[in-house]
Amino acid sequence: MIRAWLQSVGLGLAVAACAGTPSHTPQTDVVVPQTFVVVVRHAEKAPAPVNDPELSAAGTSRAAALNGTLADQPVHDVVVSHLQRTRLTAADFITRTSPVVHVVPIGAAGTAAHIQAVADTVRAIARRRGRGGILVVGHSNTVTQIVGALGVPEPAPLCDSQYSQLFRVTLGASGASSGGASLTRSVYGAADAPDANCQQSLPGMLGRP
Repeated sequence: MIRAWLQSVGLGLAVAACAGTPSHTPQTDVVVPQTFVVVVRHAEKAPAPVNDPELSAAGTSRAAALNGTLADQPVHDVVVSHLQRTRLTAADFITRTSPVVHVVPIGAAGTAAHIQAVADTVRAIARRRGRGGILVVGHSNTVTQIVGALGVPEPAPLCDSQYSQLFRVTLGASGASSGGASLTRSVYGAADAPDANCQQSLPGMLGRP
């Protein structure tokens, strides 16, 4: 009987202790929704048609390499210009994943307006989705400026011979282009051909980049 009484008292104390102590749930890190933006130049182009060329054989291979590079990436939107080489660069990826394609044309307002329109499109997508990836395919004289317009230091312009460069900008919460945006740079596909006379792309070369 004494043993039973002691057990009853001990159980009562344990219940009282639990009632008097707030439960503690281990805290976990809060995941802030983020959007990442992959910015590349269109792949190598064929010599014709002059005003809106298709991809060359090397460009077609690079398009396939881009698709492979993005194989495990949650990219749901693609932003291209009206020139077909940008969409053709993303064609394999588009065929495989059926993302939403946004065409931002290069209009009479010029390069700066186009770059700003691309950045605005990216931010609108980021606000709507909240997280995930966006692929932007641009031109040699727009790629690095688009990167800079997304809130990170603008890299040096691409040379006309550079096709392998891949820029990844991670935006902050809700697609903010400041306060935590970061940039990583890598390469994909075949290495660029050596070019001892590599020149920075000149503004206004929209028919050629």
